[in-house]
Amino acid sequence: MHISAAPDPAKVLIIDDEIGPRESLRMLLKPSYQVHTAENVETGLQLLQEKRPDTIVMDIRMPGMNGIDGLRRIREIDPHLSVIMFTGFGALETAQEALRLGANDYINKPFDAVQMREVIGRNVERTRLQRQSETTAHELQELNERLRNELAQKERLASLGQASAEFVHDLSNPLTIVWGYVQILAKKLEQSGDGNNGERNASSSRELHIIEQNVRLCRELLTMWQSYGRVGASKPKPVSISSIVQDVGRGVSGMASQNGVQLDCEIADEELIILGDPTQLTRALQNVIVNAIQAATEKHGKVVVNCREKDLYADIQVRDTGYGIAADEIGKIFEPYFTTKQGKNGTGLGLYITKKVIDDHHGSIEVASTLGVGTTFTLRLPLADK
Repeated sequence: MHISAAPDPAKVLIIDDEIGPRESLRMLLKPSYQVHTAENVETGLQLLQEKRPDTIVMDIRMPGMNGIDGLRRIREIDPHLSVIMFTGFGALETAQEALRLGANDYINKPFDAVQMREVIGRNVERTRLQRQSETTAHELQELNERLRNELAQKERLASLGQASAEFVHDLSNPLTIVWGYVQILAKKLEQSGDGNNGERNASSSRELHIIEQNVRLCRELLTMWQSYGRVGASKPKPVSISSIVQDVGRGVSGMASQNGVQLDCEIADEELIILGDPTQLTRALQNVIVNAIQAATEKHGKVVVNCREKDLYADIQVRDTGYGIAADEIGKIFEPYFTTKQGKNGTGLGLYITKKVIDDHHGSIEVASTLGVGTTFTLRLPLADK
């Protein structure tokens, strides 16, 4: 049987310089409420901050700061807290003035026990309802803000999806032409192979192969842009992630060299097989490694890419010696359209896409960064059963 915890009893703060009425009221309320007492307004204001009562019962006439001045101070601290004024004989006009200043009720001394319980119960309930409505309003405001942000993001992604068909069409034709010339060059290299130019042709052939791989990747990515956002739509198949890392490393080595960045790839000797989409994985890894090269460019630094098996996962680390990412920006880097690149020349979609790809492959991506030292991205992908 489930037994729910009883709610905390409501809190009542009594502020009165006379010990008799103060203690009488405390004893009356003690069985039903948490009761706190103060003999002057200054102490009462301190208890208000510490205890956050649901209702205050306060005498009007007190030495030092009186109840009217105390009421003004209470309203500055908590405009919605129920305040009941305690009034003695002949202080009716002052009690009515207190109501005009924001008191919720008043009770004459000597008080009637039944009436006192009724008035306090009503005002405690009023405060609690008011606080609940404030909490609900705040939660609704936060939810509304989140929904607005999500809607704005979805609208941007939707507009991107609408533009993708034209984007694919515009780029498909020049890519087809480039692809055709790559094939022509490959055939010419094959036909021109002789003893004198063999070494040079072998080098050109390797470079042409890299161009061919990346043109093919561009064509596959353009096809995916037509259904933007449907990452992982194709059926997963066994893929050598270590080979993909190696191919991406070779593909970006020219970029690293041109930018004065040392690129080191340390790949496990054993093939690491995962279930996934090779095009999507290439896309994700290329984003991370290219970002690392760009980060290290200004310092002519270094990028180290590791790929190894760790705890039944393919563990891929991309470490750069760039300027690092500020702590307050790390939590935003996987959001769409957020970029840390100077000049804002990035789209802000690369790491968003990468995280989506890794998530859809049941993996994880983590980032650690120190300003002035560099950044390390760690991607973990579950290995296929052997």
